[in-house]
Amino acid sequence: MTKKRAPFSQPSLMETQRWDGMRIGLLGGSFNPPHSGHLHIARLAKAKFGLDFVWWIVTPQNPLKDKKDIRPYEERYKKVDDMLAPFPRQMPTHLEADLGTQYTHETIEALNTQFPHTDFLWICGMDNAHIFHQWDEWQKILDMVPICFIARPPAQHLVKRSPLRHYTKVPHFFTTMGRQTNLKKRGVYWLKANKMLDISSTQIRNKNKKKQ
Repeated sequence: MTKKRAPFSQPSLMETQRWDGMRIGLLGGSFNPPHSGHLHIARLAKAKFGLDFVWWIVTPQNPLKDKKDIRPYEERYKKVDDMLAPFPRQMPTHLEADLGTQYTHETIEALNTQFPHTDFLWICGMDNAHIFHQWDEWQKILDMVPICFIARPPAQHLVKRSPLRHYTKVPHFFTTMGRQTNLKKRGVYWLKANKMLDISSTQIRNKNKKKQ
């Protein structure tokens, strides 16, 4: 059976103007491998913030992860592409590879420069809120783009004492209003999902190892 392919072409650094005025979610990660938890938060963010598209930014190498545990970039990208085929407004991209950036703050800064008239929202699972202060230039990231953290294990109460939750130089929001949410305004959005999926790429890799 032939899988459904997206009718939209992926974003390119050579044609940035066609994204002018759009609301774009950015979901970055190594996706080693991609799984239903990633798709869940991407689709939820799209619905809750009235996003036009979500761009999946497959990173060539996550600086916080051991290189020996990362599958080849081409393999990870293909798995993302295959998983997103039925969802035309969820788009796999080569943007980080094309930009030649390694850290999230570098990628966001480059995207803001390349797509000056596009509104971006960075999307994360709640587990990333727990370690966000370990990201390189994490405070700079908060000044460059609004960020949404969607509740998935560990749940919200486990990150209440994290440095991010106590960082007051950007506003924190606990409600969203679809397209009324102003993505031109920097801030941290805490979004609790009605359904939480307890799954991670690490769990999948460990399960696959046991089968071998």
